[in-house]
Amino acid sequence: MLAKEFMVILPAYNEELTIARVIHKLDNYITRKQILVADDGSIDNTSLLARQLGVEVIRNRTNQGKGSILRKAFQTIVLHKPNIKWVFTLDADGQHSPEDIPRFVSIISTQPNLGIINGRRQYLQMPLINRISNTLTSNWCNFWLKWKIDDLQCGFRLYNVDCLKDIINYGLTSRKFDLETELLFIAWLNDIKMVQVPITTMYGKQNRKSRIKPALDTFRWIILGMRFGFKLRFFHKIWLVRRMDQ
Repeated sequence: MLAKEFMVILPAYNEELTIARVIHKLDNYITRKQILVADDGSIDNTSLLARQLGVEVIRNRTNQGKGSILRKAFQTIVLHKPNIKWVFTLDADGQHSPEDIPRFVSIISTQPNLGIINGRRQYLQMPLINRISNTLTSNWCNFWLKWKIDDLQCGFRLYNVDCLKDIINYGLTSRKFDLETELLFIAWLNDIKMVQVPITTMYGKQNRKSRIKPALDTFRWIILGMRFGFKLRFFHKIWLVRRMDQ
């Protein structure tokens, strides 16, 4: 069982078919008092089922996007749960395996100063369009930013709450799936240490298709990259990193 300083956020939208199964799998690693279901305006029984299972729920009244509900969940933990030091995020649709949680925990046992541990799925097991989108965005960052994060769109992560506070104070703006990339950009800009860990790839094991729209969400990612690229501080750090790499 994870210590009381850990918490799990489950962002969800209309996940009544999977939410109970995911929570039951988490029972092997964490108590239900340490789980927060972040419901992005579901119109089914997602929130009702979560509450019946003894899990805390926050929700948007309407569907606003994964980024919107994640920001709300992060604020809830930072402002109202001072004893929480580490926060997992994993999707409520069953795409992420709770059995991978020990992989994350084993890393911080030896590197407690890390800010973000990012899950990395196996690209060859992804649908082709998702593989292309992830490859393009990840290669761009590996080339310009000189980091080693290969799955920018993975929602299975472990955050150090102190570092998460710094990211929130910098200012999160994204409301859709691009928030997960924005978090990494801000972390990189603020010298927050990040690593990645391989996780189980579970495409095809869900009851529905992913809600990510590869073309539209890749376009959002490009806009996000341009927005950061025009920041003098961001551009200056790219120059410094590339100069040191020579």
